[in-house]
Amino acid sequence: MAEKQGNELASISVYLNTPIVAVLLGVGFIVGSVLFAGVMLLAR
Repeated sequence: MAEKQGNELASISVYLNTPIVAVLLGVGFIVGSVLFAGVMLLAR
């Protein structure tokens, strides 16, 4: 019974963490794109 409880908690934490990781990746990609565009404009 304890194993099932632990697996449920692990899956719940994964479900909660997945959108957070996705948002962080998205924000990082956007920030990286903006910085890259700025560097390209300055390097011109």
